[in-house]
Amino acid sequence: MRSRPFQFVVRVGLVALAFFTAVSTADAVPAFARKYQTSCQTCHIVFPKLNAFGEAFRLRGYRMPGETADMVKEPPVSLGAPAYKKLWPDSVWPGEISSAVPLAVNVKLGYVNTSTLNEDGTVTSVKNDLQFPQEVNIFGAGTLGDHVSYLAEMTFGENPDGSVAVELEHARVDFDSPFGPEDLFHFRLGKFAPNVADGFQEMWISTDAAIDSLFAYNPIGANGGTGLAGDMTPSPIALPDRVRGIEGYGMINHRALWVAGIANGVGPGPGDTTGRFDGNNAKDVYARFDYKIGGMGLDGDMGGRQAPEKNWRDDSLRLGVFAYRGDASNINFPLTTEDGQNTNIQDAHFLRSGLYASLFFKDLNVFGVYLHGSDSLQTFDAGTAALLGTIEPDFHAWFTQADYLVYPWLQGSFRYETVTPADPSVPSLRTGVFNASALIRANVKFMVEYQRDLREGDNHSLNALLRFAF
Repeated sequence: MRSRPFQFVVRVGLVALAFFTAVSTADAVPAFARKYQTSCQTCHIVFPKLNAFGEAFRLRGYRMPGETADMVKEPPVSLGAPAYKKLWPDSVWPGEISSAVPLAVNVKLGYVNTSTLNEDGTVTSVKNDLQFPQEVNIFGAGTLGDHVSYLAEMTFGENPDGSVAVELEHARVDFDSPFGPEDLFHFRLGKFAPNVADGFQEMWISTDAAIDSLFAYNPIGANGGTGLAGDMTPSPIALPDRVRGIEGYGMINHRALWVAGIANGVGPGPGDTTGRFDGNNAKDVYARFDYKIGGMGLDGDMGGRQAPEKNWRDDSLRLGVFAYRGDASNINFPLTTEDGQNTNIQDAHFLRSGLYASLFFKDLNVFGVYLHGSDSLQTFDAGTAALLGTIEPDFHAWFTQADYLVYPWLQGSFRYETVTPADPSVPSLRTGVFNASALIRANVKFMVEYQRDLREGDNHSLNALLRFAF
């Protein structure tokens, strides 16, 4: 057990860090805070990390648990009188839109220091680089009446030459509880973060660094995957952080979560001129099942118990299993072998399966994932298209992360992650991430984050980041 003097030193040090990095505040607050006239802390611990109430709000289609009309401080604009519901199908079913433009902006500024070991043995260092800004995200989110909700996100990332890269990260519409018991059935379609990765996709974690061991591993190689994918076309799938697809999910008796989805898989390969978004005619499928013991129900139900005064606390254990199956047949990954032969590799079919666990105890949250992946890799001659061979390698990856809330505005995080590549000649990749996050205001966050390759010490970064949302 830590001594009280040690805890005092840690707290004073973190307080000093936050004080000396304070900046001018932003007066505005994001879209849902405006709609309900409430603080960001109603749903977030240290944004974007959600508390139990915020997770219920998200899963219920951006609706408060037990929501009533008087909770909404910005009344919506009605698109048709409620009486038209009785006239359907001889009239258009009435709807609603927000009375205010439901947009929010998230800006990230970075002070970057990195060291990277190159393939030729040299080291590239970047020091004191002011990336102001790194990126700007524009969100649109809300509800369209009782049973429809939506989320859209566009990200603008500035390049070193001043040009801007634009990515449409999310664009989806949800149909919430259209039939059956409340919250048992929800359906969404579009481009979105699948609930197969609920709780550990980058949208919901406190660190700036994503969990690359799960989402960025490259399973393609002559003897199986050897490392992370980086920028390559087409982009292989370890576990997708976003999909274009259709998903159903729901909550059973407040405690269980089911998820099932169908989605596009690996995108088109080099030279594909069809204009399609999917690389072939097959579809990937995925599923997940979770159960939560203790704490607030997944739909916000407290079972007659009083909610804790400190709303980030949710003493509970959540356990889940998930699987993702894909088909990347007829999609070529060009590869030149060590002897100079030009080949194409196809991932005829692949399976990802895993376990998820998250424990909340007072001010501590420890969570993690174990992932097993298997692939069926076929190698073809690039010139003749003759099949040269088939292998079925597998890989393993896992991570564990601990988030500790020192004060309601101050959180420390540590993550250890590792992946054992399929190629037996390549050692495991191991990464450590340390993060301290301070809420200068509810919608202004300062972070210091250190990331280190635990296998190769020349790969590391120490960055300071400021994020503010309005």
